[in-house]
Amino acid sequence: MKRENLSGSFSRDIRPRQSACTTNYWLFTLTLYTLALRFDHLQSYGAKALFTAVTVLICACTKAPSLQNHFHETDSLTIHINSSSPYGHLDLFVYSDTLTQDLATHLRINRENTLRINTSHGGKFIVAMADLPGVFSYENIPKNFAVMEHLSMNYADENPEAPFQSGYCHSYTGERAELSITPLLCRIIIKSICLEGNAPLKNPVIQLANVNESGLILQSDGFYPSSVLSGPEGLKYPFMIMRELPFDIGSKPIRTGISLWCYPNEYEGGPGRTGTSITVSGTINGVFHQFYIPLGSVHRSDIVEKEIVLK
Repeated sequence: MKRENLSGSFSRDIRPRQSACTTNYWLFTLTLYTLALRFDHLQSYGAKALFTAVTVLICACTKAPSLQNHFHETDSLTIHINSSSPYGHLDLFVYSDTLTQDLATHLRINRENTLRINTSHGGKFIVAMADLPGVFSYENIPKNFAVMEHLSMNYADENPEAPFQSGYCHSYTGERAELSITPLLCRIIIKSICLEGNAPLKNPVIQLANVNESGLILQSDGFYPSSVLSGPEGLKYPFMIMRELPFDIGSKPIRTGISLWCYPNEYEGGPGRTGTSITVSGTINGVFHQFYIPLGSVHRSDIVEKEIVLK
């Protein structure tokens, strides 16, 4: 995962602020203790008046505990997570719906769809990430929701058998949240493939070209890549982008059952565009040939089925 425009410092534990009244209580207790040692020697009316004033102030401060209890009050937030795919572990982030949108809670949990947490009063932004590669360190946990919105995931770090999933929601009451998470990965299923002509395509290789290199984790649409990949170099799982077919491609359609994976890319293709496409290459009668099949606009977590006819 890479971070963009990260700023701010880790939010400290939110603790009840000590009220001015509580501070005064400590100061006046100290004053009263000092005065008590000397009261027998202070017979003036002014000293008695000061003692009375201090006593009244201390009595007024008996409300301090109830004032402090206000800061201790919490709500119970119930979160239900809907997932389009199974997942192994989940990182959950809860941000306060305030001007600064500070982080209130970060949890890592295992395979739970519903959980309840105690948090402060008010609305919340809730972010969930499933099967995130690696672990957030203390230093790089997103400090507020605005930072989280600029985090992106690298295609090269993906595992199609446990794809990264993410999503967020806004709970206006801070009492209940329904949250859906979806993969960034899109699955391209090659249902069948054939070649028009008499001679077969030998040693065929099928591959994706112009694959979006990264995607914002909370983005739902508008995926237009700034950089693309067209080969398996640097990938943990090269089969996501390229497969060598174990058969020659002839005029009869062959059911392949092959899947490739890419990130969403909403460019349609064409001159000056970097739309994702399928390429099929091999040799016909000893001569190298390459075929190009545009995928068109591919959206987040799409499943695209293709029946390919090479012409």
